[in-house]
Amino acid sequence: MSLSAWALVRRYPVSAGLCVLLAALVLLAILLLQRHDKLMGQLLHPERRHVNEQALADARQRLPGLEVVVFRSADGLTLRGWYVPSRNRAAVVLVHGAAENRLWWLSEAEFLAGQGFGVLLYDNRAAGESDGDLQTWGDREQDDVIGALDFLQQRPDVDPDRLGAEGFSIGASTVALAAARDRRVRTVVLKAVWTGLPEELLHMLGGGWQARWVLRDFARAGVRLEQVKPLAKISAIAPRPVMVVVGSRDHHVPMEVARAVFEAAGQPRVWRVIPDADHVDYEPLGGDPLRAEVAAFFAGGLLAAP
Repeated sequence: MSLSAWALVRRYPVSAGLCVLLAALVLLAILLLQRHDKLMGQLLHPERRHVNEQALADARQRLPGLEVVVFRSADGLTLRGWYVPSRNRAAVVLVHGAAENRLWWLSEAEFLAGQGFGVLLYDNRAAGESDGDLQTWGDREQDDVIGALDFLQQRPDVDPDRLGAEGFSIGASTVALAAARDRRVRTVVLKAVWTGLPEELLHMLGGGWQARWVLRDFARAGVRLEQVKPLAKISAIAPRPVMVVVGSRDHHVPMEVARAVFEAAGQPRVWRVIPDADHVDYEPLGGDPLRAEVAAFFAGGLLAAP
Protein backbone atom coordinates (compact mmCIF):
# COMPACT_ATOMS: atom_id res chain seq x y z
CA MET A 1 0.00 0.00 0.00
CA SER A 2 1.33 3.42 -0.90
CA LEU A 3 1.94 6.05 1.75
CA SER A 4 -0.94 8.16 0.47
CA ALA A 5 -3.37 5.23 0.58
CA TRP A 6 -2.20 4.26 4.04
CA ALA A 7 -2.70 7.84 5.16
CA LEU A 8 -6.28 7.76 3.87
CA VAL A 9 -7.03 4.54 5.73
CA ARG A 10 -5.63 6.00 8.94
CA ARG A 11 -7.59 9.22 8.45
CA TYR A 12 -10.89 7.47 7.43
CA PRO A 13 -10.82 4.10 9.22
CA VAL A 14 -13.25 1.49 7.83
CA SER A 15 -14.47 -1.20 10.15
CA ALA A 16 -14.08 -4.86 9.23
CA GLY A 17 -17.86 -5.21 9.50
CA LEU A 18 -18.47 -2.50 6.93
CA CYS A 19 -16.00 -4.13 4.54
CA VAL A 20 -17.83 -7.42 4.87
CA LEU A 21 -21.16 -5.68 4.26
CA LEU A 22 -19.86 -3.94 1.13
CA ALA A 23 -18.42 -7.19 -0.20
CA ALA A 24 -21.74 -8.95 0.43
CA LEU A 25 -23.64 -6.21 -1.41
CA VAL A 26 -21.30 -6.46 -4.38
CA LEU A 27 -21.72 -10.24 -4.43
CA LEU A 28 -25.51 -9.90 -4.21
CA ALA A 29 -25.53 -7.45 -7.12
CA ILE A 30 -23.45 -9.86 -9.22
CA LEU A 31 -25.79 -12.76 -8.41
CA LEU A 32 -28.86 -10.67 -9.26
CA LEU A 33 -27.35 -9.66 -12.59
CA GLN A 34 -26.47 -13.26 -13.41
CA ARG A 35 -29.98 -14.41 -12.49
CA HIS A 36 -31.54 -11.66 -14.59
CA ASP A 37 -29.33 -12.43 -17.59
CA LYS A 38 -30.27 -16.12 -17.35
CA LEU A 39 -33.97 -15.26 -17.17
CA MET A 40 -33.72 -12.93 -20.18
CA GLY A 41 -31.97 -15.68 -22.12
CA GLN A 42 -34.80 -18.10 -21.34
CA LEU A 43 -37.46 -15.56 -22.30
CA LEU A 44 -35.93 -14.08 -25.45
CA HIS A 45 -33.50 -16.76 -26.63
CA PRO A 46 -34.96 -20.09 -25.43
CA GLU A 47 -33.18 -23.33 -26.10
CA ARG A 48 -34.40 -24.78 -29.37
CA ARG A 49 -36.41 -28.00 -29.52
CA HIS A 50 -35.10 -29.47 -32.74
CA VAL A 51 -37.15 -31.57 -35.15
CA ASN A 52 -35.12 -34.68 -35.94
CA GLU A 53 -35.47 -37.35 -38.60
CA GLN A 54 -37.34 -39.69 -36.26
CA ALA A 55 -39.91 -36.97 -35.58
CA LEU A 56 -40.34 -36.52 -39.32
CA ALA A 57 -40.77 -40.27 -39.83
CA ASP A 58 -43.40 -40.41 -37.08
CA ALA A 59 -45.21 -37.41 -38.56
CA ARG A 60 -45.32 -39.02 -42.00
CA GLN A 61 -47.05 -42.02 -40.44
CA ARG A 62 -49.68 -39.82 -38.81
CA LEU A 63 -50.05 -37.24 -41.58
CA PRO A 64 -50.35 -38.96 -44.98
CA GLY A 65 -49.21 -36.74 -47.81
CA LEU A 66 -47.06 -34.58 -45.53
CA GLU A 67 -44.75 -32.20 -47.38
CA VAL A 68 -41.62 -30.62 -45.89
CA VAL A 69 -41.94 -26.92 -46.70
CA VAL A 70 -39.89 -23.75 -46.46
CA PHE A 71 -41.32 -20.23 -46.74
CA ARG A 72 -40.44 -16.70 -45.73
CA SER A 73 -41.94 -14.50 -43.08
CA ALA A 74 -43.20 -11.08 -44.14
CA ASP A 75 -39.93 -9.59 -42.88
CA GLY A 76 -37.73 -12.07 -44.72
CA LEU A 77 -36.81 -14.84 -42.25
CA THR A 78 -36.73 -18.43 -43.50
CA LEU A 79 -39.32 -20.56 -41.71
CA ARG A 80 -39.54 -24.35 -41.86
CA GLY A 81 -42.47 -26.64 -41.31
CA TRP A 82 -44.79 -29.31 -42.63
CA TYR A 83 -47.85 -29.02 -44.81
CA VAL A 84 -50.63 -31.52 -45.41
CA PRO A 85 -52.51 -30.69 -48.64
CA SER A 86 -56.18 -29.77 -48.46
CA ARG A 87 -58.96 -32.03 -49.63
CA ASN A 88 -61.76 -29.53 -49.00
CA ARG A 89 -60.13 -26.33 -50.36
CA ALA A 90 -59.72 -24.89 -46.83
CA ALA A 91 -56.48 -24.69 -44.82
CA VAL A 92 -55.51 -23.88 -41.24
CA VAL A 93 -52.28 -22.36 -39.88
CA LEU A 94 -51.16 -23.68 -36.47
CA VAL A 95 -48.95 -21.41 -34.32
CA HIS A 96 -47.19 -22.86 -31.26
CA GLY A 97 -46.23 -21.21 -27.98
CA ALA A 98 -42.98 -20.19 -26.32
CA ALA A 99 -39.92 -22.46 -26.47
CA GLU A 100 -41.81 -25.07 -28.50
CA ASN A 101 -41.93 -26.26 -32.12
CA ARG A 102 -44.36 -27.62 -34.70
CA LEU A 103 -44.58 -30.99 -32.90
CA TRP A 104 -46.79 -29.41 -30.25
CA TRP A 105 -49.60 -29.42 -32.84
CA LEU A 106 -49.20 -32.93 -34.19
CA SER A 107 -52.43 -34.38 -32.74
CA GLU A 108 -54.42 -31.30 -33.75
CA ALA A 109 -52.95 -31.43 -37.26
CA GLU A 110 -53.77 -35.12 -37.53
CA PHE A 111 -57.41 -34.50 -36.60
CA LEU A 112 -57.89 -31.51 -38.90
CA ALA A 113 -56.20 -33.28 -41.81
CA GLY A 114 -58.49 -36.24 -41.20
CA GLN A 115 -61.43 -33.87 -41.73
CA GLY A 116 -60.00 -32.78 -45.09
CA PHE A 117 -58.39 -29.49 -44.08
CA GLY A 118 -55.02 -28.44 -45.36
CA VAL A 119 -52.78 -27.95 -42.33
CA LEU A 120 -49.61 -25.86 -42.07
CA LEU A 121 -47.64 -26.41 -38.88
CA TYR A 122 -44.30 -24.64 -38.71
CA ASP A 123 -41.60 -23.54 -36.29
CA ASN A 124 -41.87 -19.91 -35.22
CA ARG A 125 -38.82 -17.69 -35.65
CA ALA A 126 -36.05 -18.58 -33.18
CA ALA A 127 -37.64 -22.02 -32.64
CA GLY A 128 -37.18 -25.51 -34.01
CA GLU A 129 -35.51 -25.37 -37.42
CA SER A 130 -36.57 -21.85 -38.41
CA ASP A 131 -34.22 -18.88 -38.68
CA GLY A 132 -33.97 -16.06 -36.18
CA ASP A 133 -32.59 -15.84 -32.67
CA LEU A 134 -35.10 -13.57 -30.89
CA GLN A 135 -38.44 -14.76 -29.53
CA THR A 136 -40.64 -11.66 -29.37
CA TRP A 137 -43.78 -13.06 -27.70
CA GLY A 138 -46.23 -12.20 -30.46
CA ASP A 139 -44.63 -9.07 -31.86
CA ARG A 140 -42.51 -10.07 -34.88
CA GLU A 141 -44.14 -13.51 -34.96
CA GLN A 142 -47.11 -11.80 -36.61
CA ASP A 143 -44.90 -11.54 -39.69
CA ASP A 144 -44.45 -15.32 -39.54
CA VAL A 145 -48.22 -15.79 -39.76
CA ILE A 146 -48.45 -13.34 -42.66
CA GLY A 147 -45.76 -15.37 -44.44
CA ALA A 148 -47.72 -18.56 -43.75
CA LEU A 149 -50.82 -17.00 -45.27
CA ASP A 150 -48.81 -15.94 -48.33
CA PHE A 151 -47.60 -19.53 -48.67
CA LEU A 152 -51.12 -20.97 -48.46
CA GLN A 153 -52.51 -18.38 -50.85
CA GLN A 154 -50.22 -19.74 -53.56
CA ARG A 155 -51.19 -23.38 -53.04
CA PRO A 156 -53.27 -24.85 -55.90
CA ASP A 157 -55.21 -27.04 -53.45
CA VAL A 158 -56.37 -24.06 -51.35
CA ASP A 159 -59.07 -21.47 -51.88
CA PRO A 160 -57.47 -18.23 -50.52
CA ASP A 161 -60.89 -17.24 -49.17
CA ARG A 162 -60.92 -20.29 -46.89
CA LEU A 163 -57.97 -19.75 -44.53
CA GLY A 164 -58.10 -20.20 -40.76
CA ALA A 165 -55.58 -19.92 -37.93
CA GLU A 166 -55.21 -21.40 -34.46
CA GLY A 167 -52.69 -20.44 -31.80
CA PHE A 168 -51.68 -21.47 -28.30
CA SER A 169 -50.33 -19.10 -25.60
CA ILE A 170 -48.03 -16.56 -27.30
CA GLY A 171 -49.12 -18.26 -30.51
CA ALA A 172 -52.69 -17.27 -29.63
CA SER A 173 -51.64 -13.65 -29.13
CA THR A 174 -49.83 -13.83 -32.45
CA VAL A 175 -52.85 -15.23 -34.29
CA ALA A 176 -55.23 -12.68 -32.76
CA LEU A 177 -53.01 -9.78 -33.76
CA ALA A 178 -52.26 -11.13 -37.24
CA ALA A 179 -55.96 -11.79 -37.92
CA ALA A 180 -56.83 -8.29 -36.78
CA ARG A 181 -54.57 -6.83 -39.46
CA ASP A 182 -55.00 -9.43 -42.23
CA ARG A 183 -58.51 -10.28 -43.30
CA ARG A 184 -57.39 -13.36 -45.18
CA VAL A 185 -57.78 -15.16 -41.84
CA ARG A 186 -61.48 -16.05 -41.98
CA THR A 187 -61.81 -18.11 -38.76
CA VAL A 188 -59.76 -17.89 -35.55
CA VAL A 189 -59.19 -20.23 -32.58
CA LEU A 190 -57.27 -18.86 -29.59
CA LYS A 191 -56.10 -21.16 -26.80
CA ALA A 192 -54.71 -19.55 -23.61
CA VAL A 193 -54.66 -15.99 -24.93
CA TRP A 194 -53.48 -13.04 -22.80
CA THR A 195 -54.85 -9.50 -22.80
CA GLY A 196 -51.39 -8.03 -23.48
CA LEU A 197 -47.70 -8.79 -23.17
CA PRO A 198 -46.88 -6.28 -20.39
CA GLU A 199 -49.69 -7.70 -18.25
CA GLU A 200 -48.60 -11.26 -19.03
CA LEU A 201 -45.02 -10.64 -17.93
CA LEU A 202 -46.11 -8.80 -14.78
CA HIS A 203 -48.35 -11.74 -13.88
CA MET A 204 -45.73 -14.36 -14.69
CA LEU A 205 -43.00 -12.65 -12.67
CA GLY A 206 -45.17 -11.56 -9.77
CA GLY A 207 -44.93 -7.83 -10.46
CA GLY A 208 -42.43 -5.64 -8.66
CA TRP A 209 -39.03 -4.40 -9.68
CA GLN A 210 -37.91 -7.62 -11.37
CA ALA A 211 -40.88 -7.63 -13.76
CA ARG A 212 -40.31 -3.99 -14.63
CA TRP A 213 -36.63 -4.72 -15.23
CA VAL A 214 -37.66 -7.49 -17.64
CA LEU A 215 -40.12 -5.19 -19.42
CA ARG A 216 -37.37 -2.62 -19.88
CA ASP A 217 -35.00 -5.20 -21.33
CA PHE A 218 -37.71 -6.58 -23.64
CA ALA A 219 -38.04 -3.10 -25.08
CA ARG A 220 -34.27 -2.70 -25.31
CA ALA A 221 -34.09 -6.01 -27.23
CA GLY A 222 -36.51 -4.62 -29.81
CA VAL A 223 -39.78 -6.16 -28.64
CA ARG A 224 -42.55 -3.63 -29.28
CA LEU A 225 -44.64 -4.16 -26.17
CA GLU A 226 -47.37 -1.85 -27.41
CA GLN A 227 -47.84 -4.10 -30.46
CA VAL A 228 -48.74 -7.17 -28.37
CA LYS A 229 -52.15 -6.26 -26.95
CA PRO A 230 -54.82 -8.70 -28.17
CA LEU A 231 -57.44 -7.12 -25.91
CA ALA A 232 -57.13 -3.85 -27.79
CA LYS A 233 -57.12 -5.43 -31.27
CA ILE A 234 -59.45 -8.42 -31.21
CA SER A 235 -62.61 -6.46 -32.03
CA ALA A 236 -61.14 -5.81 -35.50
CA ILE A 237 -61.56 -9.52 -36.33
CA ALA A 238 -65.37 -9.31 -36.38
CA PRO A 239 -67.50 -10.37 -38.15
CA ARG A 240 -65.15 -13.30 -38.68
CA PRO A 241 -65.79 -16.02 -36.05
CA VAL A 242 -63.52 -16.38 -32.99
CA MET A 243 -63.30 -19.23 -30.49
CA VAL A 244 -61.49 -18.63 -27.18
CA VAL A 245 -60.39 -21.68 -25.19
CA VAL A 246 -58.95 -21.66 -21.65
CA GLY A 247 -58.09 -24.23 -18.99
CA SER A 248 -60.02 -23.86 -15.74
CA ARG A 249 -56.81 -24.26 -13.74
CA ASP A 250 -54.38 -22.48 -16.04
CA HIS A 251 -51.94 -20.80 -13.66
CA HIS A 252 -50.37 -18.83 -16.49
CA VAL A 253 -53.55 -17.57 -18.16
CA PRO A 254 -56.27 -17.12 -15.52
CA MET A 255 -59.80 -17.64 -16.78
CA GLU A 256 -60.73 -14.00 -16.17
CA VAL A 257 -57.89 -12.90 -18.46
CA ALA A 258 -59.02 -15.05 -21.38
CA ARG A 259 -62.62 -14.07 -20.65
CA ALA A 260 -61.74 -10.40 -20.98
CA VAL A 261 -60.35 -11.06 -24.48
CA PHE A 262 -63.45 -13.07 -25.35
CA GLU A 263 -65.77 -10.29 -24.18
CA ALA A 264 -63.85 -7.77 -26.30
CA ALA A 265 -64.29 -9.89 -29.44
CA GLY A 266 -67.20 -9.15 -31.73
CA GLN A 267 -69.79 -11.66 -32.83
CA PRO A 268 -69.82 -14.48 -33.73
CA ARG A 269 -67.76 -15.88 -30.88
CA VAL A 270 -67.54 -19.10 -28.85
CA TRP A 271 -66.26 -19.57 -25.27
CA ARG A 272 -64.86 -22.96 -24.27
CA VAL A 273 -63.39 -24.05 -20.90
CA ILE A 274 -61.34 -27.23 -20.46
CA PRO A 275 -62.13 -28.54 -16.95
CA ASP A 276 -59.11 -29.04 -14.65
CA ALA A 277 -56.61 -28.08 -17.38
CA ASP A 278 -53.43 -26.21 -16.46
CA HIS A 279 -51.31 -24.49 -19.10
CA VAL A 280 -49.67 -27.72 -20.29
CA ASP A 281 -52.87 -29.79 -20.27
CA TYR A 282 -54.89 -28.39 -23.17
CA GLU A 283 -54.07 -31.15 -25.64
CA PRO A 284 -54.29 -34.20 -23.33
CA LEU A 285 -57.35 -33.06 -21.35
CA GLY A 286 -59.15 -31.43 -24.27
CA GLY A 287 -58.53 -34.54 -26.33
CA ASP A 288 -60.55 -35.59 -29.35
CA PRO A 289 -63.80 -33.96 -28.10
CA LEU A 290 -62.15 -30.54 -28.19
CA ARG A 291 -60.42 -31.30 -31.48
CA ALA A 292 -63.77 -32.27 -32.98
CA GLU A 293 -65.31 -29.03 -31.70
CA VAL A 294 -62.46 -26.99 -33.17
CA ALA A 295 -62.73 -28.83 -36.51
CA ALA A 296 -66.49 -28.17 -36.59
CA PHE A 297 -65.84 -24.51 -35.80
CA PHE A 298 -63.42 -24.23 -38.72
CA ALA A 299 -65.87 -26.07 -40.95
CA GLY A 300 -68.61 -23.61 -40.06
CA GLY A 301 -66.36 -20.63 -40.77
CA LEU A 302 -64.48 -21.88 -43.82
CA LEU A 303 -66.62 -24.41 -45.68
CA ALA A 304 -69.93 -22.55 -45.87
CA ALA A 305 -70.73 -21.07 -49.24
CA PRO A 306 -69.20 -17.58 -49.58
